[in-house]
Amino acid sequence: MTTTSRPEYLRLLSAGVDVLVIGGGITGAGVALDAASRGYRVGLVERADYACGTSSRSTKLIHGGIRYLPQGHIGLVRDALRERTLLLTLARHVARPLAFVVPLYARTTRPLGINLPAIVRPFAPLGVRIGLLAYDAFARSPALRHRVLPRAALEREAPDLRTDGLRSTLVYYDARTDDVRLTHSVLATARAYGAATLNYAAVVGFTRAGERVSGARLEDRLTGQTVDVPARVVVNATGIWAETLAAMDGAPAFHIRHSKGVHLVLRPGAMRGSMATVIPETDDGRLAFIVPWADRWVLGTTDDAYTGDLVEPPVTSIDVGYLLDHANRYLKRPLGAADITATYAGIRPLVAAAAGSTAALSRDHHLSVSPSGLVTITGGKLTTYRKMAQDTVDAIVARDGGRRPCRTATIALAGSAGLAEAKATLDASPLAADQRVHLLETYGSAAVDILALSTDDPALGRPLADGVPGVAAEVVYACRAEQALTLADCLYLRTRLAVLDAGASDRAADGVGALMARCLGWHAGELARQREAYEAMRARERSRAA
Repeated sequence: MTTTSRPEYLRLLSAGVDVLVIGGGITGAGVALDAASRGYRVGLVERADYACGTSSRSTKLIHGGIRYLPQGHIGLVRDALRERTLLLTLARHVARPLAFVVPLYARTTRPLGINLPAIVRPFAPLGVRIGLLAYDAFARSPALRHRVLPRAALEREAPDLRTDGLRSTLVYYDARTDDVRLTHSVLATARAYGAATLNYAAVVGFTRAGERVSGARLEDRLTGQTVDVPARVVVNATGIWAETLAAMDGAPAFHIRHSKGVHLVLRPGAMRGSMATVIPETDDGRLAFIVPWADRWVLGTTDDAYTGDLVEPPVTSIDVGYLLDHANRYLKRPLGAADITATYAGIRPLVAAAAGSTAALSRDHHLSVSPSGLVTITGGKLTTYRKMAQDTVDAIVARDGGRRPCRTATIALAGSAGLAEAKATLDASPLAADQRVHLLETYGSAAVDILALSTDDPALGRPLADGVPGVAAEVVYACRAEQALTLADCLYLRTRLAVLDAGASDRAADGVGALMARCLGWHAGELARQREAYEAMRARERSRAA
């Protein structure tokens, strides 16, 4: 486990790079890896922690987007399914196939968001099957083709679904992931190719050579130090903040409309079986899912136009009621507030191309270059991050007039190699079975680095909190290998405790803080400040949900 210090990264950045990427979410991480793997000197900066925005607040899916087919976004679905196939190979430690059950009922009028005239509703199952055949054809994955699920198999594999009025049940395949761990795998791979990455480094302005953007001025948010980073190309990959950052260069040639997606995290045992469930119809013509994730379930999502706080979007009682109501229409055992262990909301950056509902806007990505040379990549979705990065760096290569072909379609991400050996090492360890599974599925082969920490100090093998499989060594690893810098970040974005189980996160906060203080040299006053900042974030969550 080799690390580079923060001062060293600042020094590398101040010496200048070929490509400076602004934004440490999945899109920025993808651009950094693509550019570094083509031989460019790359720097990446993030104003807060990596994956702190939309990249940590998804539905945890790598998917083609089944609902985009009836909307006519054929190219998006095709590209996304190709990327899904690649990620199942390149990121097999954090991307795994997942079966989705689609129940179709006699009372359904808009299956998968398709508003059907009454005369054709009797043929809805056939229409959905035709759509899934197209989905399979685009995916080109023979092992992941859709199938009909007989009634007896439904009772066995998805026992919580209602069967009264059920006409047909289909199963199709996509994949699940941990969005934050995927982002960190991409960042780690980019660093292996020489990229210098730095969080808590805010861009406060651009530097110029004549009319051209020639770099950026950074403020180290830990020390207040200001550093100029010369760069031949600056890439704006800031997601929901892309329009704001672009405006620092001049009037943007694009406009972003924001959409809020709310998710509820459900306790273990809230659902039975191992398949995800498609909620086939909502009152407003959307889709929702109940997806297994980290021994819990994620119910989501909403899709509402949003103009509020981008940093901490609220989950309201109305949002919670909407999701529970629609899920319970299809479940034998109704879900309630007692089943919810945490909630979160993410904001999607949609490049405005039409008036009306944000659910109707395309999730295609948008690439633009300003008159001064600032490159902006925005829109898109988690699944297509690699393609977004390829298109971005292709544009840079074309401007340079060189021949640097994209390599990322064949680059395995950090943690994906050596999984069998890592499993064998974990199986021989004294860790509990759920801890071994958690570490392997969260970190891939890097789990052996965490195991080594707990071997050197057995106290680091203890659980972070009762009822969760995470271990204390993950906190030390986050500080040493992944630049974790705040208590809130460690609980929300590294261990994910605050996202999985808010109560468990509160119980773990003192222990996590003590570990971070030891790793990062915090004095008593700083540790108290970190705890206060975490408590303030939790208090804001509670007040917004009231």
